Amino acid sequence: MFSNDLIIQILIYIENNLYKKISIDELSITFHYNKDYIMRLFKKEIGYTIIDYINHKRIYNSLISFKYKNISILNISINYGFYSQEYFCEIFHKIIGVAPTDYHKFVLFESSLSYEKINTIQTNLSKLDYKLRKIDSYLTNIPPKTTVKSLSIFK
Repeated sequence: MFSNDLIIQILIYIENNLYKKISIDELSITFHYNKDYIMRLFKKEIGYTIIDYINHKRIYNSLISFKYKNISILNISINYGFYSQEYFCEIFHKIIGVAPTDYHKFVLFESSLSYEKINTIQTNLSKLDYKLRKIDSYLTNIPPKTTVKSLSIFK
């Protein structure tokens, strides 16, 4: 089955505006569809709500910043489109399974983490990567363009 053109357009829009504030109302106005319809269709096609997808993408993209020793969680949260450190930490824990400070220790190879936390991080990173790659492949499953054949008598 081919990907839905509207969902492809929404995914591209989200990617291009990922670090700005994106609302369902804004998507509704931009794409000229009812917001309830957009939310239902997105959930059906992608498996995430729009807000969950945006948060997953932001968290995934933020992971690279943790390799720097002197970067603060506040700076990471602001740089990746979160408007409060508390919300970033809440979403990070929900997706990665540990607090951002624990993930920072994991990336910097600090030995103070338990094997349980290390396993949780590795498991959740694998799941996140798999889900987002699956969505990326959704973008490549575009239906072919239909062409209108001309009748030979008009040539």
